Amino acid sequence: MVNIEKMAETAMYIVTYAGAAKSCYMNGLSEAKKGNFEKARELLKEGDNNMAQAHQPHIGVLEEEVTSLTPQISLLMCHAEDQIMGAETFLKNQEKVRLPLRGMMAVRTRVKST
Repeated sequence: MVNIEKMAETAMYIVTYAGAAKSCYMNGLSEAKKGNFEKARELLKEGDNNMAQAHQPHIGVLEEEVTSLTPQISLLMCHAEDQIMGAETFLKNQEKVRLPLRGMMAVRTRVKST
């Protein structure tokens, strides 16, 4: 039998940390656009730590579902899944932009100084 209260608490924990991770990734990209690459790196690391916090209970829910053969589905848990996927998607896209952005900023700095 699914404990609805425990499931809701777990889902909110996941939503909180996955949302915080996504915010860190978004803010990190904003800092990189400004040329603040050290701050961007710090935010990326903070985002990764938040994602680790989100993944721990997520894995627990999946393991519980597999061992109990009882579906652990709720609208709140679907929202938690969506938050994790959104943060992971933003991270991957941010990684694709951050390094080229750093190179572009270096070129812009060299051009301005000449």
